[in-house]
Amino acid sequence: MFVKNPEYFLTIVKEHSISKAAERLYLSQPYLSQYLAKLENSLGVILLDRSHTPLKLTPAGEVFYAYLERQSYLDRQLVSDLRDLQDKKRPTLHIGVSPWRGSTLLPDVLPAFTQHYPNVQVVLHEAPVPELAQLAEGNVTDFCIMHIPGDLTELTYELVMREHIFLIGHRDHPLLRGLDSTYDDPKNFRDLRLLEHERIIMLPSDWRLSKLLHNTFAVLNVEPQNILVTTNNTTAINLAAENMGFAFLQESGIARTPYLDRLACFTIGEPPLTCPMAVVYKKNGFLSPAARTFIDLTKEYYSRFDRPNLS
Repeated sequence: MFVKNPEYFLTIVKEHSISKAAERLYLSQPYLSQYLAKLENSLGVILLDRSHTPLKLTPAGEVFYAYLERQSYLDRQLVSDLRDLQDKKRPTLHIGVSPWRGSTLLPDVLPAFTQHYPNVQVVLHEAPVPELAQLAEGNVTDFCIMHIPGDLTELTYELVMREHIFLIGHRDHPLLRGLDSTYDDPKNFRDLRLLEHERIIMLPSDWRLSKLLHNTFAVLNVEPQNILVTTNNTTAINLAAENMGFAFLQESGIARTPYLDRLACFTIGEPPLTCPMAVVYKKNGFLSPAARTFIDLTKEYYSRFDRPNLS
């Protein structure tokens, strides 16, 4: 629908006051009050609860505000895309991903995407997982491939998969020697208390995967005594492959390690522990056809790791 002067309503909401909005817009307060009354009359709903100071959106107002914000973003995106076409610039797709996720996912997905969109320039924004949400919130990226962030105030997501978390260690470690538990056919590691005095390689404690693991330890009354913290999953895999400790890692990234023949892989917990992985982007944002294709190819790629009967 066409909304005349949508910036008027957006400014009222941002200022939480008709008088402050009028001052910012260089309009008179009576004129802005009339604008709001006519707008509500045309929509047939009350948008602002005037009994609150500062002004508060009604449920209908929240829906309308979200619509205007999305429309404003789409208008800007349209102008930008048309300008790029006129200037004969290559379309650009900005993807946020952790360095490890990028190294394990992109070699499989990017070739397929390029077949669909050979002229789209892909720009990777590689950052630690906690920083990816900030890139999505700031519209730096079109979307990020990551664990679901804790704060979804400005973001939304599409679940890609619930990724199994594997415990990995060297096959020749005394605790694992003789146990036939492979990446393709993992068994369940029954007693994590056996690891309390072993070196455990983990990601920082404020990362989503580590939070899940520490919660699991607490539930099982496990108190690891020797934790080595790294921000790099490749470091964790390489140390485990050299029999320098145990690591907990997402299933999908382990498959590309050249040391898979050295490693034993186990699920943990009953049912097996998983971590939700998603495509995250700005709420009310715009996904181009190229972005949608990349997301669909990502979901298709990760579908191969969907093993619901894993135990």
